[in-house]
Amino acid sequence: MSNRSKHSISRRETLRLMGAAGATALVGWASASSLKFLPTGKVEAAGMFSPQQTCVVRPQLTEGPYFVDEKLNRSDIRTDPTTNIVKAGTELRLKINVTRVSGNTCVPLSGAYVDIWHCDATGSYSDVRDAGFDTRGQRYLRGYQVTDSNGAVEFLTIYPGWYSGRAVHIHFKIRLFAGSEKTYEFTSQLFFNDFLTDQVYTQAPYNTEGTRNTRNNQDGIYNGGGSQLILDLTQDGSGYTGTFNIALEGIAATDPVEPTDPPAISGAVVSGKKLIVSGLNFSSGAKVFVNGDKQKTSNDDTNPTTVLIAKKVGKKIDVGETVTLQVRNSDNTLSPEYSFMRAA
Repeated sequence: MSNRSKHSISRRETLRLMGAAGATALVGWASASSLKFLPTGKVEAAGMFSPQQTCVVRPQLTEGPYFVDEKLNRSDIRTDPTTNIVKAGTELRLKINVTRVSGNTCVPLSGAYVDIWHCDATGSYSDVRDAGFDTRGQRYLRGYQVTDSNGAVEFLTIYPGWYSGRAVHIHFKIRLFAGSEKTYEFTSQLFFNDFLTDQVYTQAPYNTEGTRNTRNNQDGIYNGGGSQLILDLTQDGSGYTGTFNIALEGIAATDPVEPTDPPAISGAVVSGKKLIVSGLNFSSGAKVFVNGDKQKTSNDDTNPTTVLIAKKVGKKIDVGETVTLQVRNSDNTLSPEYSFMRAA
């Protein structure tokens, strides 16, 4: 996209848009391998401060032999979709926050595809054949989600079981696509505190599988960087909740993520002569329509898939006037209509 730096919205405009539609905030540089979200100041429209989150570059680890690209877009991965049978095990809610490192900033990465997959409580993976099991045709404990405007995805799963030779872990893969072409891939694994695993494994169905023979420090893959990939969990009723933050390097701000899902508008604001539209799944070259009329539109430099700028459109909308907005992506997919009233 040419001359995109001219279309980058200011920090003040970003804050206004956050108040109107929850857009993401920029963050400051902490170190070469560890970056931290810094407060951007009070958001006047929302009356709150931006959240603080830790943004850390993590090591990549092997994909392993059990990845299957099932293309299962779902947040609850506990079931086999062919039978709807829920896998037994301690419930685990997992939130992953994805950011990208760009210069001296670390910003949320929207439109990224995040896959997770792991074994069940007995140590078996779905849809593969191995020496100890044949689960071909089953697709439990697999799925993907697309990161939202905050770079976040969330899954509901179970605490993984174990199998000989490996510490307890969850595989994850983060990919970016331009249309159907993959443009970026990061693959690694999440690990668990051994002492917490000992407690979980005293419960059914884990306690029927005997004593596991590989702890973290005995796993060669874990020893390649797993200490930076341990999932911090808190008890949530009878299950656990964990949040994992990861920053990705090598993703240029000028390389937009091309979403394959339809666009959707979540908010809008007028700033001077510009109409700024926020949402999800905006492709490069997406266009804003106001009352059915196409407007000259550009993707924002910082948030290309979640913020569009319609130049000189703001002056066409009077204070108190309500208009209908839509976004059409370059593949001609069209967002649902969004009703926008210009505030004073």
